Amino acid sequence: MIGRSEGDIASLDPILAVERLGGATSFLFQRFDPMTRRLCRTVAGLEVEIIGADVDFAAALRRGEPRGEPDRDSFPCFVFAGFETLVGREAVAAALPGHLILRVVEGLDIDHRIGALRLISQDPARLGMKLATLGAARDGEGPAFIAASGTVPRGHVDGPFDGWVADMDPAGHARRVDAVKDAVATGMIEGAVLSVGLSRPTAASPFALYRAFAAANPSPYGFMLNHGGAALVGSSPLAFLDLGGRRLHLETDAGTRPVTGDAARDAAAAEDLRENPKDAAEHRVVVEAEREALATIARDGRVDRVVDREVRRFSHVMHLYSALEAELPEGCDLADAILALAPAAAVSGWPKRAAAQLGYELEGTSRGPYGGIVGLVEPGRADLAVVIRSLWLAEGRAALRVGGKIVATSSAGDEYREALAKARFLVEGVAHAERVASG
Repeated sequence: MIGRSEGDIASLDPILAVERLGGATSFLFQRFDPMTRRLCRTVAGLEVEIIGADVDFAAALRRGEPRGEPDRDSFPCFVFAGFETLVGREAVAAALPGHLILRVVEGLDIDHRIGALRLISQDPARLGMKLATLGAARDGEGPAFIAASGTVPRGHVDGPFDGWVADMDPAGHARRVDAVKDAVATGMIEGAVLSVGLSRPTAASPFALYRAFAAANPSPYGFMLNHGGAALVGSSPLAFLDLGGRRLHLETDAGTRPVTGDAARDAAAAEDLRENPKDAAEHRVVVEAEREALATIARDGRVDRVVDREVRRFSHVMHLYSALEAELPEGCDLADAILALAPAAAVSGWPKRAAAQLGYELEGTSRGPYGGIVGLVEPGRADLAVVIRSLWLAEGRAALRVGGKIVATSSAGDEYREALAKARFLVEGVAHAERVASG
């Protein structure tokens, strides 16, 4: 059953709702306006049904995808798939399963723009009463802005990265950068993404981490998935796809600069990001990779570029974005579209499969959730993000991956520093959550 409330929802804390009322498998998904960063929508699954655990991702998605026309009583399902799942590999020692399709049995859906709350439950009135008793966030749990640092690590893990262990040191990363550049020189690929893994022990909860990440870096996509004692927490800046009817919109990004907090320096950095030949080469790689993939499923092969090299600024870094759109023909379903477009060029390169294979071999480890997808599927609509700027928790340890696009003109030292700059708000968020927990 669906229950509704059109009243004041300011006192409802959905993060606390998932923490207090969520089952062993539960989720939170939030959408922020990409320009204003205002919270637009929250969907939380407190009690869920796992769909298609016995079949592959595409079959599970087709089994769980809500059908029919959108209506006031439809409710989204939650979709997660890791990198290995999307490229047809088996994950090794993964904290989370390769994919999860979750149908909401009990949960909530908030439209923050109009102050509307929908409840899904066999007893919406009872769920409403339980939510009302939660109250606001407890002292010390509310969002706290984490200021961006004006510097980034200089090629080694120090400062705020103390205690974090990297799976690739600068020298090892440099050798791998050279291997990618060799592959570019021989014409095997145009560019590839190399990622670096970081991990450390932590007692921080996924709920405290999500608060820290969403407060410090309110990216368009915020999400938290709990399953079997493990968790995925993230604040992703990048859409994998947004499908409305037959119209598919996707984004890609390449080119990064640190945000310093100094207006003049940041303006100069943004201008350099638009004009720098190396960043232009990186950006061309991901745009052409996405155009090529999208053309294979687009009606009449037509792909439109609707955003061209737009600079978007986040807490610690700024990126260069472009977006493409196409109409999908009848007979091409959501699973077909996902598998045709995966992996995202922003975490693979061009050509996608060859670049992803090379990056995977050079990294020598499973990527896990990094580079996968997460989001909501509703009747006639899908809204999925790329799993970046995220970490996962298992057995008291936090792990994350960050990467960069390597092209012919890439500098290994610059790429390593850029990767760590992308991780900085996550690392600082863990430290903040631990301080809150310790009082």
